[in-house]
Amino acid sequence: LKEELLKLPFFGWALKASKQIAIDRKAGKKALKQLLEQGQEALDHGRVVIIFPEGTRTGVGESRKYNIGGAMLAEKSQATVIPVAHNAGVFWSRNSIRKYPGTIQVVVGEPIDITGLKASDINEKVSNWIESTVAELPTQR
Repeated sequence: LKEELLKLPFFGWALKASKQIAIDRKAGKKALKQLLEQGQEALDHGRVVIIFPEGTRTGVGESRKYNIGGAMLAEKSQATVIPVAHNAGVFWSRNSIRKYPGTIQVVVGEPIDITGLKASDINEKVSNWIESTVAELPTQR
């Protein structure tokens, strides 16, 4: 999650108490190192690590370069990768705090076999699955 969210009263405190991995997205390689260290630690303690590789919300019908950090953690840890796609942007657009009523579609994919794959290959498999799945989801409220 964005490190700035930890500064919000009550909400941020709850996030911190739940041991989220808070990343300073402007920190570059330092942020990647932090993700790899804290992600491995979480996995070693049996926790699930959820990563949004786009890094930020993406507009409906738009595509964004997927960040490599999650794939690097998967390669390093050999943890199972389960891709998830959704159309939440239809009801909560990228540049707005306004939310619309409706039902968000969430699709959980089959685990991706990452045996012997490099981070770039993992990232490509994940992005291809998510993008093709999102393309099949409703884009209208």
